[in-house]
Parts: sequence; structure tokens; C-alpha cells
Amino acid sequence: MYTDWTAAILLLLTAVPLLAVVITAVFFIWQQKK
Repeated sequence: MYTDWTAAILLLLTAVPLLAVVITAVFFIWQQKK
């Protein structure tokens, strides 16, 4: 019943900042297009 929490935490720690960067870039480009 052991789930690998370390892998899940590492995945979150890499996915969340990456997602934030992508959202920021998309938002910035969208603002420039207006």
C-alpha cells in the first residue's frame, strides 16, 4: 500500500513552475496581440 510520495512531490515541484512559466508566457503573448 506504499505510494511513492517522493516521486509525486518531485513531479509536482517540476510541473507546477513549468506550468506557471507556460501560463505567464501565453498570457504575455496574448496581451501583446491585443
